[in-house]
Amino acid sequence: TVLTAAGLAALSPLAMAFDPLSRSNVVNYWGQNSVSYSGGQESPLADYCQDDTVDVFALAFIYQIQNGLPVLNLASHCQTTFAGSPVLNCPQIGKDISACQGRGKAIVVSIGGASGSYSLPDAVAGTAFAEKVWDMFLGGSSPTRPFGDAILDGVDLDLESGQNAGYAAFVDTLRAKFSSAGNGHKYYITAAPQCPYPDQATKEALQQSWFDLVWVQFYNNYCGVNSFGTGQFNFDAWNTWATTVSLNKDVRILLGVPGGPGAAGSGVIDATQLNTILGSVKSASNFGGVMMWDAGVARKSGLAASASSFLKARGAMVVPPPKAPTVPTITAPSVAVPTITAPSIPAP
Repeated sequence: TVLTAAGLAALSPLAMAFDPLSRSNVVNYWGQNSVSYSGGQESPLADYCQDDTVDVFALAFIYQIQNGLPVLNLASHCQTTFAGSPVLNCPQIGKDISACQGRGKAIVVSIGGASGSYSLPDAVAGTAFAEKVWDMFLGGSSPTRPFGDAILDGVDLDLESGQNAGYAAFVDTLRAKFSSAGNGHKYYITAAPQCPYPDQATKEALQQSWFDLVWVQFYNNYCGVNSFGTGQFNFDAWNTWATTVSLNKDVRILLGVPGGPGAAGSGVIDATQLNTILGSVKSASNFGGVMMWDAGVARKSGLAASASSFLKARGAMVVPPPKAPTVPTITAPSVAVPTITAPSIPAP
């Protein structure tokens, strides 16, 4: 039986609140329908919120910046735009977001992806773009909010190309808004760097700004899970970053893996292999769980359910919450981010 969004929301009193400090969080990307390459179909977002398998969904992706506007691509899930605008208008997904949040799930929107044009070359561009993202996806207001009244729980940076020096100012500007919002809504900033350390696309932001969770892509690279058991697998390097470089010394590091066959060029592993690796890294001081690309593939393979059972059977270690960060307020000048041309459909 498939629950409707309204049915899910009705169950909200029983939901556990999302815990960013948990050591057993499971993260799935959703939106690109990658499972279609193997003959499947990614379900609506609300369908993945019916049980406790996944704790965080990252909506993929804001893959372009056009005239300063964040432009989404959600594959076949939503293709309608506001009149005269490149901005998607997805009211049903907005209802699904609210329903999933009612079940204790955190929903963030991811910027980037393997294909797209999302450069923020300097602090001016980063600050201006943060204002737009706040107004269109988070606690601000705009006549063109892709998900209507739904308020997302934060922003994920999956930066894999472009000029990204402005993303530190982007994060800091959002942090300042989080602190001053006063509406009781908890917001998070996450990142998905590739495993070579330091990740070139994200390094400025990771060095200069406060992140809550970092799910490292341990696939499609020499340092991925395919190298587990050798000196090239480098989960320890990222845990060391968390404890020595990160502004937030309680930032959680999650093991990012493909959700199953066809999800990546290398690093595809089965449930037994994944549980072995998780068993090895879960004792790291800042371990936080597992991330998978993506929801449709991870459900079809059963990897998400298996990892969730493995991690949650051992329980989440409770640790003291971090001190609230002190973030300078950044005033955005009245400038627009330059138009950037990108392919019409991003690669998953």
